[in-house]
Amino acid sequence: MIAHHLKSTDAQSRSAVRSSSIAVVNGIAYMTVIPALPIEAATSAADQTRQIFAEIERRLATIGSDKSKIAHITIWLSHLLHFAEVTEVWNEWVDPDHPPVRACAQVDLANKNLKVEMIVVAEAP
Repeated sequence: MIAHHLKSTDAQSRSAVRSSSIAVVNGIAYMTVIPALPIEAATSAADQTRQIFAEIERRLATIGSDKSKIAHITIWLSHLLHFAEVTEVWNEWVDPDHPPVRACAQVDLANKNLKVEMIVVAEAP
């Protein structure tokens, strides 16, 4: 069984993409996370990363989970020049006793102001 946790009506109205905020399958949560909309061009990759991490924690809390239960995060960057600043924020945020597997790559992101996007896989108790 798949449990879809739908985005709020407000979030859906600001996004051109219809999707769930979390999908839970057999005790595993899947989510894709971007900074809050609208994304401002002046927002640094570090600040976008902080916004994403706050949203990850908020979403995990809604299903009774937390960042210590994250198994894997894929980080997409608009440019590898953002790698160091995103990694610095990562190292401040990540649970040092339960660090997830991490992959990071440069990709063409859909929004020109988007510098960071993440895909998260976590345990959903």
